Amino acid sequence: MTASETTKKGDLSSNSPTKRKRAGTSPILPNKKPRLENTLNLSSTEDAKALQAVESKYDVQVHSIISSSKIQKKVTSVLRHLTSPPANKKVSVLRAKVSDTGKLISIAEIAKRELEKPGDHGRVWFQYIALGEELRERPREEGNTIIEETRLDGDDDDDFEVMKTPFERAVEGQPRLSGVPIMSLFLCQVPVEELKKCYGEQTNSDPA
Repeated sequence: MTASETTKKGDLSSNSPTKRKRAGTSPILPNKKPRLENTLNLSSTEDAKALQAVESKYDVQVHSIISSSKIQKKVTSVLRHLTSPPANKKVSVLRAKVSDTGKLISIAEIAKRELEKPGDHGRVWFQYIALGEELRERPREEGNTIIEETRLDGDDDDDFEVMKTPFERAVEGQPRLSGVPIMSLFLCQVPVEELKKCYGEQTNSDPA
């Protein structure tokens, strides 16, 4: 190989394309777990403080109840969480829209009866109920307003010009927000002072 051939080979090597990292790319990070107050649609300052304190101290599991939920399957899931060690750090939350609260209550009552069975040493339970509201979008119905009466020449009948108000024109096409009541039922085997202060307390424990 001559010196000129060596030089040419070196030039080709230096000019060959090299792989570069794509600008602006970064590793995909896992989504952060939503705060409990957002999951349960409880937005007041008192709710937020109480639920943040609960999340920091306890292992909280949320069970969403819908019309198709199987009662026994949900009961099993709730009991599995509440009775797994350490049981004094577990909180189960049943969450449902107002139309499904009947099923939510049934699941909670069966779970409490199971906890009370003598074979389980008659476990103590504590219950707290919070009410929230979820905002949902729905299509805005069109409405017309009669604002002016006009009479046509040669016609004895009254005709009305139908026009939209400025407000109707401004919100035309925008969705209407409506509130859907949400019930959240907290169930645990230890008293939770933060929840008691906000929502009161029910328990099968004998008063001290």
